[in-house]
Amino acid sequence: MVTNELTIYLAAAALVVLTVESCAKLLNRDSFSITLAVYVTAFAWYFVDPFLNPKQYDYIPPFLISQSYGQVLIFLIAFRFFMRVAVRWVDSQDLVDVKPALRCSESANANCHAHSHRDRDANGDAW
Repeated sequence: MVTNELTIYLAAAALVVLTVESCAKLLNRDSFSITLAVYVTAFAWYFVDPFLNPKQYDYIPPFLISQSYGQVLIFLIAFRFFMRVAVRWVDSQDLVDVKPALRCSESANANCHAHSHRDRDANGDAW
């Protein structure tokens, strides 16, 4: 059975920690919700299916099950690392800055409509 392998518990612990972290960041509006969707999908595919369809896993040798959950663990850690890199890369792009508008809606600061350095037309003139 799947529950006899140590790597399932390591992968499950990593998934729980990463899901809690993603939920906390999402509540603070500090993250994309895509990470939470990936973690829920990984949970459903790799941690629910073996209990819904245990007969399909009976013919698989235990060392292969252990290796597969090791790969799930590696995926979760790699996804967490590369997601952070991807978010930083997207934030560094010269796109429309929406954060000042977000701050304006959250505060009553009279200067909240100050223009960002990105608020320029094609000639470099301020709007």
